[in-house]
Amino acid sequence: MHTAHLRCGVVLTFRAPSFLPGAGEAVPCPRHGYCLVATTGRGGAPARRPPRRAAAPRSQAELLEWLRSHPRTSVHALRRQRFPLRLVVAAAREGLVEVDLDTGTVAAGPSPHPS
Repeated sequence: MHTAHLRCGVVLTFRAPSFLPGAGEAVPCPRHGYCLVATTGRGGAPARRPPRRAAAPRSQAELLEWLRSHPRTSVHALRRQRFPLRLVVAAAREGLVEVDLDTGTVAAGPSPHPS
């Protein structure tokens, strides 16, 4: 990166050296309209943030463990705990949890059916 330091303290960056203004040249300033270039130079590459790692997907065992301490909860609460909806649906298909779509609640284990 190529930099131009304006007399007002603003630093402008340019990708190509052909765009870099000369010292003493008046250039558009984001603060004042136009300002004079005090110095020019070549800076290092822009600072880049390290890539964020996505959290590992939660497992069905983790879901069942969490539901032991929260036997009746909402789908929203499960989403806040990073449990994907696919996991909840798969657990419901296997009969491990009971999902009520009308109220949006999830209960641990199947509800007892009267006989």
